[in-house]
Amino acid sequence: MSIKILHTADLHIDSPFAFLPEEKAIFRRRRQLGILEEIVTLAEHHRVDALLICGDLFDSPNISFDVTSSVSDILSSTAIPVFIAPGNHDYFHLGSPYNLNVWPENVHIFKSSAIERIELPQMTLYGAGFTSPNLFRSTLSNFSLGNNSDTGGFYKPSVIMLHGELNPREPIYHPVYTNDIAACGADYLALGHIHSRTEPQKVGNTVFAFSGCPEGRGFDETGSKGMYLVELGRGVNMTFLPLSGAKYYDLTVNLTGNDSPAKEIINALPSQSQEDLFRITLSGEIEPNLISIEEISKSISPLVFYAEIINRTKLPRDIWSYCSEDTLRGTFLSLLREKMDESASNEDREIIDLAARYGLDALEGEEADYLDNF
Repeated sequence: MSIKILHTADLHIDSPFAFLPEEKAIFRRRRQLGILEEIVTLAEHHRVDALLICGDLFDSPNISFDVTSSVSDILSSTAIPVFIAPGNHDYFHLGSPYNLNVWPENVHIFKSSAIERIELPQMTLYGAGFTSPNLFRSTLSNFSLGNNSDTGGFYKPSVIMLHGELNPREPIYHPVYTNDIAACGADYLALGHIHSRTEPQKVGNTVFAFSGCPEGRGFDETGSKGMYLVELGRGVNMTFLPLSGAKYYDLTVNLTGNDSPAKEIINALPSQSQEDLFRITLSGEIEPNLISIEEISKSISPLVFYAEIINRTKLPRDIWSYCSEDTLRGTFLSLLREKMDESASNEDREIIDLAARYGLDALEGEEADYLDNF
């Protein structure tokens, strides 16, 4: 018989979203509760035996009663057992939201940094949480479940849930070392803290993974986000379930030779981006009078939730005018110009022109970005 769990972490509910206008920040905080509702809905849909939230459910250790109650109400809407291991952002303390008398019976919170054992009908679960912003020693150090074998013909999987860093150089936010994982004896180790999902790995007999965050909160958290559906029996089978949260994009749009910047930017946007957030860097060579950040923002605002536009364009220049210089730059461009004149292929000429611009930027100590539109 197999058992199914949902493994998630790092929702960071009630994040400030300080880079957004206040009205949009309020919307994003409300949407975080919607992501939690979606997680519970998927838990019901897949008929999981447990939902594991591996730290940083909240963005801070001090959350308002209203937000805590909203989260509690969402988790009480299911009969599925929910287990929460507080992380470094929402560590357990006397004034913690985790210490309020609002949590439903199906929710269990690990309130100690020492590993606690819970026996479920089809699984043995172990967990620990943060009780301060930092946790310098691994809870898995010298921890072992021993022999996890058949008992009376019934195999009972074991799972550990923790919030921490894998093999960190500096042990600040609960170091989790692979040699301790290999010795722990669990079937699965569910980890939180790292916001980028990792592929499942196995050391010893233990499979482990970070689920990543269910929704990004900034332009350093791009790409698809979601959680893991984990099925345990005589092995560990894992499926990544993407969630419908907003996506963050960090785009560079090269405007060299373009006389309609807004149209070029719109063409660069993914389809169906009304809920998504963008940081758009304008690059390349273009006349300044052709760029109006205000007009560009107005043109794309109906198509996106939010866009930050950074103008790093340069004035157009004739790079071949430097050929006559008695300098390294002049010699470099003269040699390429000869190749250009000898070439009959338009494609070869474009490649040479590109090489010239890259080389010129390198000589002048500037970052090259011509490949964006090549």
